[in-house]
Amino acid sequence: MDDPSTLSLGYQILILAAGLSFLAGFIINLFIVAVNISEWKKGRPVSTADKVITSLGISRMVFQVTCLLNVFCDIYFYRLSVLFFESVLFLELSSVYSSICLSTLLSVIFCLKIPNLQNPFFLRLKILALNRVLHLIVASVVVSISFAFVYGLMAAFKIPHNSTQETYLNAYIGLSILTLIFWSTGPFLIYFISSVLLIIYLYSHMSQLRSGRTRTSHLDTYYKTMKFTGFSLFSSTVYIIIDQTYSFWYDALGLLGVYFFWQIPPTLHSIYLIYVTTKLRIQVTNMVQMLRRTFGDPKAQMETAF
Repeated sequence: MDDPSTLSLGYQILILAAGLSFLAGFIINLFIVAVNISEWKKGRPVSTADKVITSLGISRMVFQVTCLLNVFCDIYFYRLSVLFFESVLFLELSSVYSSICLSTLLSVIFCLKIPNLQNPFFLRLKILALNRVLHLIVASVVVSISFAFVYGLMAAFKIPHNSTQETYLNAYIGLSILTLIFWSTGPFLIYFISSVLLIIYLYSHMSQLRSGRTRTSHLDTYYKTMKFTGFSLFSSTVYIIIDQTYSFWYDALGLLGVYFFWQIPPTLHSIYLIYVTTKLRIQVTNMVQMLRRTFGDPKAQMETAF
């Protein structure tokens, strides 16, 4: 951690850029959450996927806030009490683990909803998961918070009461192997299997449609779904790798670099999510059109998803 009075202008610009990126990620996820909640308040049906996406957006908002707090507190408020650092650690871990679980749940839901398989076990699993999605969301969040509490408690016993953020981070790094064994590996394997199964199914179905000379326009949805599934798997993989190799990135890039790169995958995934979701994309388009009207463009037209 550096004395704020000794920071160079270039480093202060980097801090500002990182802060703006955290703020951008927060606003993007806030937009997703606000649109879905507004649809629910208007009495419109909310799909199971939208419920998971809304919960995922909230967890990512919390993560962006903890990124911002960690960076600015490390530079400007590093003499705060260890209780404050433990509280931020708890929020960070809760949001990280919730995000991993909810991303896995979203992947499983997509896998269950799209393929039209008639296997009895698959159908029973499909009915069970889709009818209890709210229970699964609550369970994911509660288990994540519980694990974060235990993890943070273990870190607290390793941190002296007069410690600064540096010893707090060392304790965090020292316990990271627990998340690899007990938390990250299991959800990631489920995420990986469901994503690969979905991509294989879509590819085989596309091959059948192609052999039947189906029009290319009918295959676009399959292409888009495969791209989104592949990108989702890639972004989650990078996110978990950074989480599990925190000490390496911390030594190589410092705290600012770690959190800057760590928040990029979920932010890009949220942007892609807006792009592939019709109602979110239309809301963004309408916001742009409203800005054009504000600046005097009479040709700007509004769209509706309904």
